[in-house]
Amino acid sequence: MFPAAYSAFDASPLPDGCATILRLLAAGSPNWPEVALVAARDPVLCLALLSAAPLADGELEDGLNAVLRRRMERLGPDLLRAWMLGTGKLPSSGDSGFALLVGECALHLALETRYARPDEAYLGGLWSGLADRVRRLGDDAANAAAPLERADARQDFAHLVRACGLSEALADALELPLQHDEQLQGAHPLVRLLHAAALLAADDWQSRTTQVAALTRLSVSSLTSLRTDVAYIVSGHAAYPPPAGGSGEGTLVASTADPFREAALAGLLNAAFIDLEAEAVADRLGIAAPFFGLAIEPILLAAEADGVLRPMLPAAATSPAGLINELALREDDEASCIALAARSGQLTSYRPQGAAPRRSTADWHVARWLGHHGFCCLPLAVDGGGVVGVLATSSEPPGRSSRALLAGLLGAAARSIRSARRHRTTLAERERALQQRFQDHVRKIAHEAANPLTVIKTRLDLLGQQRAGDAPMQDEMVLLNAELDRIDTLLRRAADLPVDAPEPPVCRVTELLRDMGALYGDALFVRHGIGFDLRATQDVPAAAIPASALKQVLLNLFRNASEALQPGKRLTVSVIGRVIMDGRSCLEIRLVDNGPGLPADRAADLFAPRPSAKGGGHRGVGLSVVREILSQWRAQILCRSQPGNGTSFQIFVPLDQTG
Repeated sequence: MFPAAYSAFDASPLPDGCATILRLLAAGSPNWPEVALVAARDPVLCLALLSAAPLADGELEDGLNAVLRRRMERLGPDLLRAWMLGTGKLPSSGDSGFALLVGECALHLALETRYARPDEAYLGGLWSGLADRVRRLGDDAANAAAPLERADARQDFAHLVRACGLSEALADALELPLQHDEQLQGAHPLVRLLHAAALLAADDWQSRTTQVAALTRLSVSSLTSLRTDVAYIVSGHAAYPPPAGGSGEGTLVASTADPFREAALAGLLNAAFIDLEAEAVADRLGIAAPFFGLAIEPILLAAEADGVLRPMLPAAATSPAGLINELALREDDEASCIALAARSGQLTSYRPQGAAPRRSTADWHVARWLGHHGFCCLPLAVDGGGVVGVLATSSEPPGRSSRALLAGLLGAAARSIRSARRHRTTLAERERALQQRFQDHVRKIAHEAANPLTVIKTRLDLLGQQRAGDAPMQDEMVLLNAELDRIDTLLRRAADLPVDAPEPPVCRVTELLRDMGALYGDALFVRHGIGFDLRATQDVPAAAIPASALKQVLLNLFRNASEALQPGKRLTVSVIGRVIMDGRSCLEIRLVDNGPGLPADRAADLFAPRPSAKGGGHRGVGLSVVREILSQWRAQILCRSQPGNGTSFQIFVPLDQTG
C-alpha cells in the first residue's frame, strides 16, 4: 500500500514543483494540462497519484500527462493544495535534475527501440533514484542488525510499483540491481533499457556510449544525438518559474504551529467537499485517503435518530462499511470503543489480543474486516455530534499533527454530507408544503364551483320536466348533464398531482410514419430536390416497440438517405405488412432509394461504429445505434446495396401480442 512504502523512505515532493503547482491552482480555472506537466517531472508526486488511483488496463496508453491530470482533477484543486501544505515539510527527494534526465533518456530510448510502453520506461527512469534509496535503507538496516518491518527492503518499492497498476517487468527492473553484462543480456528489455538510460545520464556518458549501444542496438552516433536532445529538453523542463516575492522552502510551507497555515488548511478542506452529494464525497475521499496517510479508505459513522451508528457514505453490502451497517451498533453501547468515541468526543483505539474477541465482539469484527492490526476512532466536529471516523492502523494511532489534519479532512466530508441531507430535507418539506397549499386551493375552487354546477343541473332538470314530450330536447339534456358531471369530476381530480405514465411499448406504424413525413419530408428531401414517397395502409397491426424508439431508428435512416442522395433521386418508405421472421410474426418496414449505393468496404461492417467520412459533426455511430435500439426490442434490420443501383433497408419489428 502507498502510505506504508511512502513513509519507509520519507520522500516528499519537490519544493519548487509544489510551489509552481500551487500558483497554477490559484487561478479561478486551473490549467490542468500545465499542472500535469509539472507533476510528471516529480518522482514522488507521480508515485502518489498513481498509488492513490491505480492504473486501469491500457490506461497508460493515453499518455502519462493525461493519466496524472485525471487523478488531480478527481482529487480537486483544494485537496491537492491542502495536501501540499499539510505535509508540513518539503525537503528535496534527491537530485531531481538527474532523476528527470534518467527518465527522459529512458523515454527516448524506448521510442527509438520501439519499446511497447514508453511512458512506463519514463517512470522507471524517474523512479530509479527512489528505488535506490529503498535499497540503501535496507542495506543500512541489515548492516546495523536492525532489519526493517518488512523482511526484504529491496522489495518495498517493487510492491509499491505493482500497487500502482504497472507491469511486473517495471517492478523487476526497479528491484534487481543488475550490473554484469551477462545478467543484463538475459533480462527483460525494460531492465536493459533502464540500465542503458542510467549510463547515458551519467556525467561520463560519452565513455559509456559503446556499452549503451550494445544494450540497445542503436548506433553510437544516434545515442550521441539522443543524449544532446535530452539534455536540452531537461534543461528547459527543470527550470520552474520563480515564486512571487522570493524563493526557497520558507515561501511555501510555514511552521506546523502557524495559525494562518491551519486556517488555510481548514478552508481548503471545507471547500473541497462543499455542495457535494454523498456519492461525490465518497469518490473524492477515496482518492484523497492515501495522500493523507490512510492505508484504506476511512469509514464515517453517524448516530441516526434511532441511536444506531450508520455509515454516512454509500457502500456495497459486503464491504466493511456495509457489514458494520448490519451490526446495528448503537451509540450507547458500553463495550464498543467506536460507540465510546461517538458519544464522548474522545479518541479511542482497538488492538486485538489473541484470536478471541475481548469485551466487544463488534470491535473484533470491525478489526478483522478492515484487514489490519487494529483501528482508531476519530471523533469529528459536526453539527449534531455523534460522528466518528474509523481508521485502520497497523501500529499506534496517528500523532497529534496527523490527527488534526485527518480530523479536518474527514470532518469536512461529514459536514458536507449532513449539509446535503439537510438541504434535501428542507427542499422536500417545502415541496410538500407547496403541494398541500396547491391541493387545498384547488379543493376550495372545486367546492365553490360545485354550487353553480348544482344550480345549472337543477335548472336543466326543471326544463326537462316542463318539456317531457320533446324527445330531441331530452337527448340534449342527457348530453348536457353528462358534460356537467365530467366537469365536476375534472375539478375534483385537479387537486391530485399528475403522475407521468411510462411510454407504452407499442406503436401504430402508419400514423407514426405519416407524422414523420409531415415533419421531415420537406426539410430533409423536398427542399433538396429529392423525392419522398410514403406507402402505408390504415389496417396495419400495432408493432411491439415504443414510438420514440422506432422514431429514432427511422430518423437516423432518413438523415443518412438525405445526405447520400443527389437532387433528382428518390426515397420510398413502405409498410409491407405482416411477415414471418425467424418463426415470429413481424411487421416489415422497407426503405428503398435509387442513390449511389454503399462502398463495398462499408457494406461489409455497416452496423459497426467507425469514423465517419462525412466530416463535420458526424461520428460514424448512427447505424450502430439503429441496430442497438432494434435489438433491445427483438427487432432486426437488413441492408442490401449495389454501387450505382441504390440501397434498401428492411426492418422487421415483432407485432404486438397483448391485444
